[in-house]
Amino acid sequence: MRGRYTEYDNVEDFISHKLARLIHEMQKVHRADIVKVLQDALIAYEDGDIEVSFVNGWPHALQNPKEESDMSD
Repeated sequence: MRGRYTEYDNVEDFISHKLARLIHEMQKVHRADIVKVLQDALIAYEDGDIEVSFVNGWPHALQNPKEESDMSD
């Protein structure tokens, strides 16, 4: 299982799936530039370095989510 929630048997990480699907779609239309950016975003998301939200079907990254949560404590 991919994503951040691998400790739960019945939970799939939608963001990881959506990014992987976008990567596949961009590969089909030969957009290597977009594929590289999406692959980097997927790796950073799964490593916990960024948060990802989707606006109109496209991912938007929020940098350093760990630092932001530390500041609010």
